[in-house]
This record gives sequence, C-alpha cells and structure tokens, in this order.
Amino acid sequence: MELTLMIILFSLLQGSPSALLFNLSPTNATAINLDSVCGRPRASGRILSGQDAKPGQWPWQVSLREYGQHVCGGSLITEDWVLTAAHCFDRSQPLSAYYVLLGTISSYPDASEPQQLRAVAKFISHPSYMHIHSSGDIALVQLTSPVIFSDLILPVCLPKPRDPLGHGTWCWVTGWGNININLPLPPPFTLKELQLPLIDTQTCDTYYHENSATPSQKPIILDDMLCAGFESGEKDACGGDSGGPLVCDIDGVWTQAGVVSWGSGCGLPKRPGVYTNVSVYTTWILSTIQNSAPDDRSFSPSPAGIFFVALLLSLGLA
Repeated sequence: MELTLMIILFSLLQGSPSALLFNLSPTNATAINLDSVCGRPRASGRILSGQDAKPGQWPWQVSLREYGQHVCGGSLITEDWVLTAAHCFDRSQPLSAYYVLLGTISSYPDASEPQQLRAVAKFISHPSYMHIHSSGDIALVQLTSPVIFSDLILPVCLPKPRDPLGHGTWCWVTGWGNININLPLPPPFTLKELQLPLIDTQTCDTYYHENSATPSQKPIILDDMLCAGFESGEKDACGGDSGGPLVCDIDGVWTQAGVVSWGSGCGLPKRPGVYTNVSVYTTWILSTIQNSAPDDRSFSPSPAGIFFVALLLSLGLA
C-alpha cells in the first residue's frame, strides 16, 4: 500500500523536484520504477470509436458486481483500490454482495478466460455526495486482497490536483453499458470504447438549460463535473457505464479525467454525458488511501457471502 501511494504521488509531483518528499533509498527507489506501470497498457492497436475493445487495451477497466450481476464500471488505481461512482452502491445491501471483476474484456466471461475476482473490503463515497445529480459522485472501493499487475491488469494514472483538461481534448470512455436506451449489451458482452471530445462546463450547462425547467441562474453542471460528447448527440455513455473511466492520452500516458456519472438519456442532442471531474478529487483520493490502514477492513463475510464466494470458485470465476 505504501509503495502504491508513493507511485501515485511521484507521478503527480513529476516535474516539480522541489516538491518531492521521498528519500530515494534503494528500497523505495523500486516504487519509482513502478511508476512506469500506470496508464501504459501493453496491448497495441488503433482505437476506433464505438468499437469492441481488445484484450489488455484498457487494463484498468473493472466490472463492479452486485450478487454476480454487472451494475457499474470502475477503474483500478492501485493494487487494491478501485475508483467508481458513489451512486453505484446500494447501501441497503451488505458489502458481501459486491465483487470486482478484473482482467477481462467481457462482463460475463467464460470460466476458461483470464479473469480475477475480488470481494469488496470497503466502500468509501465522498462526504459531499447526496444524490445522482449532486456533487461528489465519486467513491473508492478497497479490495479484500491486492491484484498482481499483468498484461491484462494495470492501474490508470490519476490527474494532478485541480489540473483539468481543456475544451475539445479528445478522450475515451469505456464500459459494458447499454448500447442504446433500454437496449442491453448483447453476448459475448465485450467491452465497448468510444472516443469523445471534452466540453467546457459553461457550454455544457447552457446545453442542459435548453428546454429545462431549471432557472438559468441555477447551475446544472456543477464545478466538480465535466462533460464529453457532441452537440448533435449520437455518441455517448449509457446505462450500465456508470462509475467507469473517461481517460485521456496525456503525453503518451493514459490519465483518468472523469468518472461516468449521469446524463439525460443516451446520445441526445445537447445532452452530453456528465462525468465527475477526477482532478477535483485527486487530493481526497490520495489522503483516503493513505489514511486507510491495510488491516482496517470493514468487510466481514456473512454465511451467505461465504457461500457465494464458494459458488463463484466452483464456476471458475474467482
């Protein structure tokens, strides 16, 4: 855990040597070498908008599952922490109902396909989160055990604090969500990837006020949100993509700019997808991980949870 935090902090402070607070002893020098892991998938190939992803192309993409069913996306940011949306968890359900699937481009892979499954040890939503359209729709999920990085499982890089990307920057959103309103992703449930430009907050807010009952002086797109898509609509994230990553290639390194949060329909004109701006919460993410001791686990498997894990193991999914 400490090594992972150092990796992230080093990547954030890169280019500012005076801010680097670590002693570069042989022990923690290894952590800096691991910094080359985040945001650098080992799979190659041209990216096509709205197409199936290739194995290993987005190795940080995870599926958050409730009682075995895909409910949201997420992104791996350390060996045992996942970033997702706060609205993805049903607080009426026990933590033992939730699992994270990693290392696969199918949300329902065959037992013979490479994959890893982890139970959820802890779910931490941002304290400002109230409801789906409020600020703070971001959460951290701690896994019960760390994953081992491989060609198919790697973390994404976090952005520098309060360092948003500019209007028109091209980024990519990935997910297993609906391919249209009320039209689920069909078998074999292959991860989709879509290229979208960022839209500045003011323009997006203007779009959302058109044909809206919300007074023009009351913002719909808040300061911790960003938008991506087209004025004409057509290409967008959709239901089931929530919690997944919006990533941008920054100098050859994939950095997570947003978390899929909400929208009005899917692909409607002047209703682009709305994402939680990760750069607003980078400091919160780092401090939360740092303050969560490795043995401070709030997960206590119930008998039903133990049975469910055993069932998954017998099916080859764990």
